[in-house]
Parts: sequence; C-alpha cells; structure tokens
Amino acid sequence: MTITRNDLKICKPEQLGSSDDAGGQRTKNYVVSGALNELLPAISDIDHAQSAVDIVKCYPALITNDTALLLDAHVFISQKPSDDLVSMLIAESADLDDEDRMADMVDTLESSVRAGQLIRDGLMGMLAGQDSFPRSYLQSRYEFNQKEYWNPVTLQQGQVVVISVEYAGNEDANWPRFEHFCEIQKTVTGSATIGNVEFKPPIPFATPDAAISINGESGCTKLRYVSQNDAVKYHGVAELTAESQIDSNELSLSATQVDLLPKIKSVETSSGNTITPNEGAPSGLIRKEITVGSVKDKTTYLYTVNDLLDDPYFENHGVQNIIVTGKNDYLGALSITGSTVTVIYPSMYYDATDIGIAWYSSLRYAVYNSQSALDGERKITKGSVYATATFTDSNYGTSTLFEVDGNLQEANGYVLATINYVTGAITKLADGRGDFTLQYDALTEVATAADNSVSFLLSQTAPIPDSFYITVASADGQTLLSGSCDSNGDITGTSVTGTLVGNLVSLNFAINVDLTTLRYDISETVTLSPPPELFGLNPLRIKNGGIVEQFTAWNSITVQHTQVQVVANTIGQSYSVRPNARFVDITDSTGASLWTLNDEHYSIDKETGDVTNNSDFAGFTAPFVLTDSIGETALVTDVQEQKLILAAPLSMVYPLGSVVASNQVLGDLQARVGTVRDMSSWNDNWDLDGAPATASMNVVDYPIEVINSEAINEDWVLIFTSSTAFRCVGRRIGQVATGDTLNDFAPINPLTQTPYFIIRQAAFGGGWNAGEAVRFETVAASKPIMLLRTVQSGHSQITSDRAVLAFRGNES
Repeated sequence: MTITRNDLKICKPEQLGSSDDAGGQRTKNYVVSGALNELLPAISDIDHAQSAVDIVKCYPALITNDTALLLDAHVFISQKPSDDLVSMLIAESADLDDEDRMADMVDTLESSVRAGQLIRDGLMGMLAGQDSFPRSYLQSRYEFNQKEYWNPVTLQQGQVVVISVEYAGNEDANWPRFEHFCEIQKTVTGSATIGNVEFKPPIPFATPDAAISINGESGCTKLRYVSQNDAVKYHGVAELTAESQIDSNELSLSATQVDLLPKIKSVETSSGNTITPNEGAPSGLIRKEITVGSVKDKTTYLYTVNDLLDDPYFENHGVQNIIVTGKNDYLGALSITGSTVTVIYPSMYYDATDIGIAWYSSLRYAVYNSQSALDGERKITKGSVYATATFTDSNYGTSTLFEVDGNLQEANGYVLATINYVTGAITKLADGRGDFTLQYDALTEVATAADNSVSFLLSQTAPIPDSFYITVASADGQTLLSGSCDSNGDITGTSVTGTLVGNLVSLNFAINVDLTTLRYDISETVTLSPPPELFGLNPLRIKNGGIVEQFTAWNSITVQHTQVQVVANTIGQSYSVRPNARFVDITDSTGASLWTLNDEHYSIDKETGDVTNNSDFAGFTAPFVLTDSIGETALVTDVQEQKLILAAPLSMVYPLGSVVASNQVLGDLQARVGTVRDMSSWNDNWDLDGAPATASMNVVDYPIEVINSEAINEDWVLIFTSSTAFRCVGRRIGQVATGDTLNDFAPINPLTQTPYFIIRQAAFGGGWNAGEAVRFETVAASKPIMLLRTVQSGHSQITSDRAVLAFRGNES
C-alpha cells in the first residue's frame, strides 16, 4: 500500500487544555490541516497583558489499516508565528509517555535543573516564609589529616541553590522531605562577619535545626548547588538573516536561542561600584586578574601565578585570596599546585564569554599585625583589618571587631576604637565595660601605591555601555579623573581612555591613580520572570533561567522557502511553481487543502512546475492560494550565536527570510508486536519475567495482529484465572477486558471503539493453568510530542496568527 499525505495525521490526546488532567492517550480525533485553534487556544487579552505558556500534547501518527512502514518520521515547525511576542517550540524528552498528563509534562520540563553538590549540611532551622539565613552558615566543611576545616563559599546574585530536608528511613510527619529551589538576591561570601544570605522565593515549610535527630540522623537541613543537564532537547524555528551560499556550510539565523519562559525587561542603575570582585572581600583590595575566552568542550584551564599572596590571614578571616571569575564562576573547581592554578568546569559548561581567575598579589600586598611596627613606607589597606578586643574584666571576655570606614566596631555596630591607615595607630574609645587590649591583623601596601591601567569585569551581566561613568583620584589625591562610555564601548574623558567589551572594562590613565578610589556607575538590562503560578512552570527549574537552545549540534534541520500566489477557481487554468518543489498545495480561505489522491481539484507536473486546475473548487471558500516550498534536510555540527555550522553545504541557494527549523526525529513508525513470552506465575512485576509456563502460545503460525491505525504503545499481560479464562491488563492503562481461549480475543479501545490487537483462537492451544501469564508489548505507529507556545507580555496588532507543524517521513 502506498503511503500518502492523507495517511499522516496529527492525533489529539484524550483532553486538551491547561488542567492537570490535560494530555493522556492518543485518540482518533485528528487535527484538521489549516484550521486554527485545533490544539492551542486563541491568545487572550490577559495572555498578552501578563504573559502565558501553553503546553499541549499530540501524536504524529501513520494511520493505515495495515503495518506499512514510514521511515525516519520527523516533525518540525515549518512556519513561525508572525507575532514577535509569540514563539513556538517542540520539547523532546525520552521521559514523555503516552499516558502522561499535564502534571507529568511539567515535571519533565522542570527536570533540567536538579539538586546537586552539597555545600553545607546542618543548616539552621528555618520557619516557613523565611527568606534569609546568616552568612556564617555559608561555609563548607571538610577534613584533612584528621583536622576539620571550614572553607568560605561565595554565592553570586542570581545563582540558583537548593535548600532541602533530607534523611534516611521513614518520613517524619513533623519534618517532611522537600527540595526548595531559590535564587540568591545579592552576591555574598560566607564568613563569621555580620550579614545574611538572602534568597527568593521564601522557604515554604519549616526545617529542622542541626541538632534535631530524625531516624537517628542530625543535620538534616542541607544547602546544595544545582546541577544542570540536557534532559530536554528543544526544537524551534528561525529565519535566515542572509542568503545562503551554495559553497558555504554556514547559515546566519535570527536566533539560535529562545525564551521558553515569559520575560519582562527593565533598566536598573547601580551607582558607586568599586572594582572589588566580590562582597566578601576587603573593600579596599584590588585583585590582579587573568581572563581568557572560554572554548567549547574545553573543561580544564591552567594559569601560572607566581605572586599569589598565601597566608593563614585569609583562612582565619574567611577571605578568598584567589577566585574564579566570569559568568557562572561558581561552576569552576579551583586547585593550586605550586604556581600552577587549575580550574575545571563541568563537561557541559560553555558560555562563550571571558572566564579566568583573580588573586591578591604578593607584589602589592603583605600581611601585617599590630604586634609589629608599621615601617612608614607602607600603609594599611582599607577594609582589610580584623581585630579582637580583650577586656580586662574577664566577665566581658573577648569581642570580635569589624572595620567600617576606619572604625573598629562590634557586630551590633558599637564602635570601640578607630584606626589610622597610615601609621597603624589605634585610638581606643571609652567603654562602660572598662579597659581592654586590642590586637588586629591587616594587609598593607606601599604608601605611594599607584597604577596607570586596570582591567576588571563588571558585576552586571547585561550592561548598557553608554550608561557607564567612572571617577578615580590621582595617586597624590589632588586630581579627580573621570570618563564615560559611548554606545560602541569606547571610553574617553579627563586623562582616561579605555573600552567596554561585553562586561570587561579596560582603562588607561594619563597619570598614576589610586585604584582604591575608583568608582563607577552603570545601568543594566534586567530580565524579570513573572511568578511561576502565572504559567505553571518554575523558572528556577528550567536550564539557564528558561533561555533554551532551539538548535543543537548533531541534530538535523529542515531549510525551506515558501512562496504563495492567489489563484482563480477556473477549470483548465494553469499556473507555474518552482520545478521539483518539495511541497505544493492549494488551500482556501479557511486553510482547508484541495489536495486529493486522484488529483480531483488540481494536478502538478513536479519536473516542470506546471499546475492545472481540474475543477471549479466547489465546496471550498475563495480566495484560493497556491503554495510551493523548496527545501532540504541538513545536519548541524556546531551551534554558535546566530549561526549554524552544517556538515556539508546546501544543494541550493535559499533567500533571506527562508525558514530553518530543528527536526524532532521520531524514528521509523510501524505498528508491531514485541517478543511474546509465557510465565508460570504473575507477581505484578513488570520489570522481571518468571519461569516459563507449561503451555505456550503459537504466535508463529498465528501472530498477534495489529494495524497502524489502532495499536498503542503498551506492555500487556494475560493472566489466566482458569484453564481457559484470563484477564488482560495494560501496564499503564490497567485492565481492559477479560477473554477465553475458546474465541478470538480483540479487546476494544474505548477511545477509538476498535481493537487494541487481535489474538486468534488457534494461537492459544491448551494446557493453561490458573495463575500462569502471557506477556507481550505492542508498539504504535505514532509517538507523543510536546508543543510549547510562549506569549511575552506586551501589545500586539496581530489579530490572527498561527504556527504550522509539519510531519514528514519516507515510504519504505
């Protein structure tokens, strides 16, 4: 039997819509080609106002009354929505099954971000609704040579972490297990100093304190990094931004990434920034930095650092003397051997931005404590002082002091002394607790330290260049230098020149300056995600915050160009389309196709491109449109920003605006039956076969019958209740029927009113015993797919819009 386009159908699931029950098994309700709102609802005014994500399941299927084979079936979005606020994706996951409902599909989409490496166990107990915890808990614990160490951990603004309650054994009703994914609100480094780690959304349930024992286990509240994986692959559509070249394997696209989740962009201004790389470091210190461009598939980076300042001062006070820099710097694992610094990233990490390391140089700084005299040629570095006050009256013990603008103060802000940065002298203030002695550690630098150039990374991820403004004082403090940036990234000003590329600033000064006085203002484009309850997906559970790759390497794409022309419904009228066009059709105003197997309405000579009307198109509604598409399939070997690299050049030239779509390959579609095996007993274990039964089915002479239009993807078991009677149970859909060995067995699918399969009476034979079972699998000539439509918040002038899903394959 010849397979025609009439045999390729998109089947609807049991239930459409957005409820938790939407989805389910394949039905015989077919999507009408060209009709609007067959799968997805119309976009409402509320959708445009507050944004929306619609998820729908459907089944590309080969519908024939035999077991014809469709080779390498695949689907793709052949026409993107005209509305720039609307995007379409196909989400591919091996976890998507026929029985999945909306809640299952949401879980699948949110599986790309999971709880990962442990940062800290024994986190403090928290109350429901709490959105912060002390930064002293932001330290990871490890042991070396049977000694316990605490290593400060830095969390970046916008980084996603997991707060969880974990323990072995039965669940405690007072402390249920859960994982809470949350976003860090402000960059922070763990230390014993005052301050909190702030996160959103607030924790939904109370958590046990470290001392609380659950099933004999304490420290059950844990803090973890997240791990990202490619559990879901996305297939989207874009347009060529330049004509393809016949001898080139590169395609320039409008976009290779797309926002799966609705986003709102706003501008935020940050003023008075310093060039200290992270909040947890002393405010007056300047790190040296090496940056390199990240390389795709490269996970290990080596740097040579001969001047790293290494001293117990850093560990004692929770300061990191060397850190990883760049976007997603927390993913880099850093180790030091001699002067070689190694940074290892996860194998899947690639961001196409500068990455590197930054450290405090021994050429610039030295460790100093108050027990030795300051030599007059060096000064104390602002922000580097850590002090302790020991009271003469032992009732008051020892108090830890923190330096704030020259004041040495307790955690409650009470000032006990001041410090002179030039001389190192301490001036104690009167205190009601009596006299005290004071000791401190600090870093020093040359009193006349000055620089005439600097490079640093902005903490802003999407800076607006022409909003950048900088001031810095000369080394002698007598002159204030300033500069600003234009939209091209060029920085000019009073004795200042430089560039801003991405988020890397490079500055040169006409005179020496004191970099500790450098301050800059910058505005950035901030992307806000609406709360997940608006569209049912948690943005913290989607990889890269919902910015997904709509093309992936080693996946096939379809490139095509479509042109249309209006035609009349006159018998004998001829038209011309491009010779050997891949697809030709005439449709009416409702989108209904006039194609028939016997060329009732029109015929086409593919080699010449001649199209002839054979009827007056009775029963269809004018106007009529003749569409022809040229196209081909290609393999992508690399995905770059707005560019695809192909394994080989295309066979023809495609003009600007041609459609490039990523294919979801479904594989060969054909209804079939898997291996049939009998068992002496059935223990409700779908993952294990038992010993063979005394009888067996003769499926060689009487094979189990399935056809493409009816078979479903299911594991079946026939469980004998007597020597002749049995129950038929599906792994996913449960019991569907009872039968006996005296008649043909054809259980009816209530969704189609036709048999799932047929077992002829002669196949059963005899000798069956109660409790024995027969197992087999049926495979459908269809596979479920998941479509996603995202509507961004905003106003649209387009009142009617559609995307087109194409379903193709080759006849065996």
